Amino acid sequence: MTNRFILPSSSVVRCPDRFDLLGSDEDQLPFWDLLTAILTSKSDPIHDIASLIEALETIALSLRGTVTNENHNALHEFMASYLKDEAKHEQYFTKTWPFLVDLALEMPILFPDRTLPCLSPAHGDNGTTTATFSRRQVACLVVHQFLCSLPPHPWGTESFVDLRPWYSQSNTSHTGAVHAYLTALFTYFEHLQQSIECHKPRIDLSTDEWPITFTVRSIGSTEGYQLLESEASRAYLSSTSIEICHLEESHTAPAYLGLPQGACVISANKCFGYGPTGTQEELHVGISPESYPAVLLAHPLSDDQVLICRGAEPMVSISGYGRDAKLDQVLPSPDCSLGDFYCWKDRAMLFMDALEMDILGAENNFPIPDIHPPTRVSRDMISKAYNAFRSDGKPYGHIVTGLWGCGAFGGNKYVKCLLQWCAATLAQVPVLKYVFSGSEQKGFAEEFDQFVIRMRGENFTAQQVFEALAGLKDCGHEVSADGVFDYIVDQLGTK
Repeated sequence: MTNRFILPSSSVVRCPDRFDLLGSDEDQLPFWDLLTAILTSKSDPIHDIASLIEALETIALSLRGTVTNENHNALHEFMASYLKDEAKHEQYFTKTWPFLVDLALEMPILFPDRTLPCLSPAHGDNGTTTATFSRRQVACLVVHQFLCSLPPHPWGTESFVDLRPWYSQSNTSHTGAVHAYLTALFTYFEHLQQSIECHKPRIDLSTDEWPITFTVRSIGSTEGYQLLESEASRAYLSSTSIEICHLEESHTAPAYLGLPQGACVISANKCFGYGPTGTQEELHVGISPESYPAVLLAHPLSDDQVLICRGAEPMVSISGYGRDAKLDQVLPSPDCSLGDFYCWKDRAMLFMDALEMDILGAENNFPIPDIHPPTRVSRDMISKAYNAFRSDGKPYGHIVTGLWGCGAFGGNKYVKCLLQWCAATLAQVPVLKYVFSGSEQKGFAEEFDQFVIRMRGENFTAQQVFEALAGLKDCGHEVSADGVFDYIVDQLGTK
């Protein structure tokens, strides 16, 4: 079963009836029966915030035997604010909540196998594995993530299986980010039943009408070698134009999510997903509840793998980053046009993790740890960036990215931007859009723009740039960490 995620509706998920909910003398009962009893209790109905929090605690005790470090004070505080209007409170507990309960209890019908597939192909092999779901199936999984009614991963990972990290104030000081994530979640729950221009509600769209797909793609060493030995020498950087945008503060507005006909880079950890802070990955996942189930489907990403999520509609936009992250606005939905609504069907999120340079360090105190040993360069360009940027069909019209792996992971922004440019060229992406933000990135945005101007009109190939970067290992301390662009210009002899 390690290659399948076991759902709570499976008969193998059993636990003691600690609260005598079913009046059985058996030591272990199917958890699904207990969950159903908690959600549909006539004697202890869920009709307000307090009773909902109590139900979540009962679920935690029933499934995991403890609520240690699982207080729900942050969730309680959020709901008290979100539902402070009496009419909204009544609407939630008389219409939205009963709908969510019914949806949660549809799991045995929506997932008759009682499990989810594992998407990870064998390491070192070329291969793509994809799981396709209807919006109703995904919504059911998201409700269970909210309820924290899912068993733990059957494989080792640091990803969270449910949304517990958002519920306790002791878990995070990033209150602005968590507030935005919970706003996205509750907005999503409200929108599930809403129709767009008299069209059917989201929840009723079939897989043919709006599939949500999760794909793990591997690239083998043989293909990587062939790309470097042959394709890279014919891939001209000039075939991919560079657009640079600088924002006063980071933003997840629709304009920066890869629409239309494009994709957006998610600077992921190898254990991808969401959490209680405001990293770039968490911000993009946090605004898009339909991307949450990705954590249930795949092992941590290996060096030759990327994860691609398609069709996850965002509910809000967030401005700022880290502790400065905060809710910007709830995205228009009920009043938007059918065309604007359906554009999200093709949204592509490219999860690609970077090497943790601050942990790996560099040999002999080399000032640019990305470069040495050379396998680090080829890994980032081929196994990650190219693997993510290539499309199984028509190439993406554009890809939105930024300083991938250059924050807490300690990557060199000059090297990482060049490698992504090379990878986009190899993947035949016509436009690569770099979005930078904040005063600390403004100077680099200007420096990168000047470098792009100097490279424009020259017929340099991805192979030439790659070899020049790899050659940095022989320069010792002659090239500083911020001198990479000047070094490349000198090596390639640009005008």
